[in-house]
Amino acid sequence: MTLTFRNRIDVTLSVADQLIVGVDIQPRTRPPLERLFAGKPAEMLLAALPRLFSLCAGAHQVALLSALEAARGEQAAPSTRHRRIQAVLAERFAELMRGLLIASMADNRSVAQPVQRLLQAIASLQTPSDADAPQQSRAATLSQIKMGMVALGIGWPAEPVLPGTPLASMMDAARKAADDGGWSHMPAEHDILSAADDGAIVTRLIDVGSAFAEAPELDGRVPETGVWARYAERHQLASAGPVERLSAKIAEIAELLRLIEADEAEAAAADPHAVASYGLGPRRGAAAVECARGRLHHAIELDAHGTVSRFEYLAPTEWNFHPRGPVVRSLTGVALRGTVDRHAVHTMVGSFDPCVGYHLAFRGMADA
Repeated sequence: MTLTFRNRIDVTLSVADQLIVGVDIQPRTRPPLERLFAGKPAEMLLAALPRLFSLCAGAHQVALLSALEAARGEQAAPSTRHRRIQAVLAERFAELMRGLLIASMADNRSVAQPVQRLLQAIASLQTPSDADAPQQSRAATLSQIKMGMVALGIGWPAEPVLPGTPLASMMDAARKAADDGGWSHMPAEHDILSAADDGAIVTRLIDVGSAFAEAPELDGRVPETGVWARYAERHQLASAGPVERLSAKIAEIAELLRLIEADEAEAAAADPHAVASYGLGPRRGAAAVECARGRLHHAIELDAHGTVSRFEYLAPTEWNFHPRGPVVRSLTGVALRGTVDRHAVHTMVGSFDPCVGYHLAFRGMADA
């Protein structure tokens, strides 16, 4: 299967009098999955998802499986649902850890080897264990991950950043840069995408299709989704700058490791909205999965023969990088006084963690 589509987001900032006065976002082009798989067995679409989505492939598969069950009038057994939630949490942990380690510590040569070993252990966590000793293998992998995290400075939910560690030094540097550049008190908006929005979203997905998925909004709302949004929903944060967003990611990583070590039922109870499915009428179903970058939605309709009649998905990136979305609102009106601030903009955009690459450009920066 060969797909040709624009797999990058372009973000252009217009600057006047050292202020960002405009943020233009040229979104990616989403693969036309409905056209590609119409009239084909749903299992063919399910098998293709890991090739189509290199990031959060597991979440996409869980979303499609759950949507298919809803369309067929089926319901997963509690044990199956618990396993799916545990798999989603493990993938969320792995994605957030990779992003933190690669993006935040890549330039620190002193931790290059520990980071590499930790990345290898995280990859092993998502690889099926040897059938002869699955529990022992998993326990050993988790022990290795915990030791690597502690060495770098990731602790536990009560103390996510351990003092005197490379991560603590990085956080101190980030705070100083935020204070110097005026990024410390970016007001937080609490329009956050949640499970309460699922019904409206999946209805629009199945009724409107790609026109909604490419530029989603809910009665004029374009809420934020992702790590910071999940954290802010629980804690009502007053600031949404780069430091707060990094802190939210570290705190979630620590909490996710605790849930991964818990049994499946406990993990499911701790994150009850991690996987949700919805029947939308005869042969129509939808699902929502809380993945690393935010809330992912799938909607599907089957024909009388059980093959795909309609399919649509909505990834978190389409909310956060909407032309009127959280990235635009976060950057508009921000002061840019030099190279440090320009670096802070890169950090801020990167903290929204799009599921594709992005290019950031500045227009009218001669005086900045």
